[in-house]
Amino acid sequence: MRILHTGDLHLGASLGGFSLLGEQEEFAAELLSIVDTERVDAVVLTGDIFDRAVSSGEAIGLYDRFITALCGKCPVYLIAGNHDGAARLASLAGLLRGAGLYVQGSLRARPQPIRQGDAEFWLIPYFNTEQVRLLYPDAGLHSANDAMRALMDDVRARRMPGATTVVAAHCFVTGAALSESDTAAALGGASQIGADVFEGLDYVALGHLHRAQQPAPNIRYAGSPYPYSFSEGEKSVTVFDTATREIEEVPLHPSRTLRTLRGAYDDVLALPSSEDYVKVELTDRGAGLETLDTLRSRFPRLVTLVGRQTGAGEAATMTVEQLHTLSRRPADLVGRFCEEIGGGPAEQEHIVLFLELLREIREGDAAQ
Repeated sequence: MRILHTGDLHLGASLGGFSLLGEQEEFAAELLSIVDTERVDAVVLTGDIFDRAVSSGEAIGLYDRFITALCGKCPVYLIAGNHDGAARLASLAGLLRGAGLYVQGSLRARPQPIRQGDAEFWLIPYFNTEQVRLLYPDAGLHSANDAMRALMDDVRARRMPGATTVVAAHCFVTGAALSESDTAAALGGASQIGADVFEGLDYVALGHLHRAQQPAPNIRYAGSPYPYSFSEGEKSVTVFDTATREIEEVPLHPSRTLRTLRGAYDDVLALPSSEDYVKVELTDRGAGLETLDTLRSRFPRLVTLVGRQTGAGEAATMTVEQLHTLSRRPADLVGRFCEEIGGGPAEQEHIVLFLELLREIREGDAAQ
């Protein structure tokens, strides 16, 4: 069998205030194409299907179209991640099995194998230790590592001899590399799981971390199919062949991606304009409002601007979201202007005067 492994789709996510639904529609279509070109027999989606537990109608609509098309090609094995609403994701799970969609939303019972071809799939969604402790009350579980070991001991004890054991899980394996968008994993250091827990299993398909990597020969993070931070680099999906045990990366080709531009202000402005999501790091000036506005005329999807503070030598950062916030709060906008241009905080009388003038201008425009 040939198994396509990906996860961390984060449907409905945004970047710097820009919706990524267009990019997610694009990678969903490319994944469907890869299933055909790579002669895929099964797809494993390892959690964080949605970006939020309660998702937007647009994100749910994309999920509906994508999964429906995917199940028309081959069986799909899907687990809930920490971003997903597990109960929502697994609703009608029994009925969906008849359509070839196997969903594990939460651990309410000991894992059960699903046999397809020469492979046996075990679905382990994101869990907390207490959930597993209820399943194995005599195991003396004290940590996430203990809990996962109990689950994997159960899998090893009950797996079918001769079948390729494929475990899908959503967790943070010790020693794996984080990227900027892996904030939940970084904060959950106490929930790390040792790679030795998965010893003896043929292929462990993991989700949770967004960078493709292999902490051990039998353990694979496919990574997210789209970069959700500037540190993630190029993207791919993983194809595992149960006959040869080969693991292959199949590259993805988004029309828009994330890029970092670094250099002097004039040099960056001289670069060709781009529709990519951009982070600009200026080496010769600060991250001011005027600078941000000018750069956005060249790079409309500018997400972050990093510059140098005048005379301080410390890096200063401004995001487009901060700009939008300032534009909605005129008093803060005056304060920022005075700090950048005048080198000090705004006086209260200046703020009052500015707000009065702004009110008169808006009333004048309304009267016209």
